[in-house]
Amino acid sequence: MRAEVRVGLCGALAGATNAWLCYARLPVAVSGNPTFAWHLIPAGAGHGGLLAMAAFGVGTALSTRRLGARLAVALPLAWVAGFVSWIPLNRSAFGEPWAKSFSWALHEGLVAALLGPLQYFGLVALLYYLAVALCLDRERGLTAHVTLAAVAGILGSLWWWIAMGPWYFSVLHGAIWGTLLGAGAWSAGGAKHG
Repeated sequence: MRAEVRVGLCGALAGATNAWLCYARLPVAVSGNPTFAWHLIPAGAGHGGLLAMAAFGVGTALSTRRLGARLAVALPLAWVAGFVSWIPLNRSAFGEPWAKSFSWALHEGLVAALLGPLQYFGLVALLYYLAVALCLDRERGLTAHVTLAAVAGILGSLWWWIAMGPWYFSVLHGAIWGTLLGAGAWSAGGAKHG
């Protein structure tokens, strides 16, 4: 199995697990939206898998390129990953129609269009992409892979969970996503730096 697919599946499993926790209201209900429909779970899988696959796939592909090229890709990748990965959650969690979900970031003006996808978990993809593109290679151990992925999940989702509540879901969900993703990336051989 290709490394990108393995990591994407690990991200999807983590996303489904985190969505199930929200659905089951564990450890508490999400503030402002205490109940969710069952389809939040596959939407969460798509969300977590897209973030993981985009960040890891592009980070691995560019890991041997010049530093400037790797850094130039970071923000556009984060924006696209945040935008696309939010579509299924926007539809499922907030009941928005598909047409509005496919254009969700474009409804509130230019600043919201530029920042929204970063705030809606694009920062997770940004931090994990930077870890893969700049730090992780096949010589790094399991602890490094899990730690860097968990830090990306926790810090990258902190803004969202502070705004949505409760804030500590960033720690819980980020740690779950990072642990599964890091283990998958490590078992797949990590990034292949030259």
